[in-house]
Amino acid sequence: MNLLDIQPHVVSRDLKGYSVMFYGDPKSGKTTTASKFPKSLIVAFEKGYAAITGVMAMPVNNWGDFLKVLRQLKDPAVQERFETIVIDTADIAYDYCETYTCQVNGVSKIGEIPFGAGYGMVAKEFDTKLRQIVQLNYGLVLISHSQDKTFTNEQGVEYNRIVPTLPTRPRTICERLCDIIGYSRAVDTDEGTKTMLFMRGTTRFVAGSRFKYIPNHIEFNYANLVNAICDAIDKEAEENGNQFVSDDAHNIYIDNTKHMDFDELMAQFNATIKELISKDSSRYAPRITEIVENHLGKGKKVAECTRSQAPVIEILLAELQDLK
Repeated sequence: MNLLDIQPHVVSRDLKGYSVMFYGDPKSGKTTTASKFPKSLIVAFEKGYAAITGVMAMPVNNWGDFLKVLRQLKDPAVQERFETIVIDTADIAYDYCETYTCQVNGVSKIGEIPFGAGYGMVAKEFDTKLRQIVQLNYGLVLISHSQDKTFTNEQGVEYNRIVPTLPTRPRTICERLCDIIGYSRAVDTDEGTKTMLFMRGTTRFVAGSRFKYIPNHIEFNYANLVNAICDAIDKEAEENGNQFVSDDAHNIYIDNTKHMDFDELMAQFNATIKELISKDSSRYAPRITEIVENHLGKGKKVAECTRSQAPVIEILLAELQDLK
């Protein structure tokens, strides 16, 4: 990791590098449009693909099934076959995640975990596993339904807003992860009823994107979505002399930092300690102790570290090498 190696970020026109959330009315084309994404695999918590011909779908009936899917997504052969993972629906996925967390902790309800810690456990598990998908270089599409929910503002006045049916915690996780949040519903036009996707939020409904020039809405289908995103990217690129734009997929969630495994870290740590002590024991011994205790705690030893503490050892090693 070197700050001097940073290059200007390049925005991709390829949808594979983005995460998208569709929510809206039932039968408004969410699953159908999601199935049109490149090499899509629908992870079917809800079986909404029954009438879609040719779709690739994996039925999932509990969180354990989903974890099995995640493990297979790491397989290079699977990565060659699929590029986009569709979670249909995120609502049921979160319900399964909560049930799994209860099972792990031996309780029947999440609130039975002491001090309210269960709610954070579920959120962490849900967030971590969704991020694993994008970190494996898949595009991600999340699907939810819509609800007209009553809120209370800071003045105590109630108001209604259309939001995804997800509970607040998972909704925040999904919205934070996604580059586009689109709300779909039927709209009466002069040409008849059409399903529209709204991509800019209002006081009436939640929507939004990271693209400055994304249109307020489009007729909801995959081709229109691709065109809207590409047009928005191109308009913003014009402001920057058409620099920093590419047709190649680019996923900012992939960790390209090279990390040593636990055994490599321990070997380098011990070698560095040996070199420093042999050079000047009286000078370096107290400094080594100080660095170790700053990260592990007073009286703690690196030899007692477990494999899960590899990131801590990596920082320790970097600071010791600075001493050299």
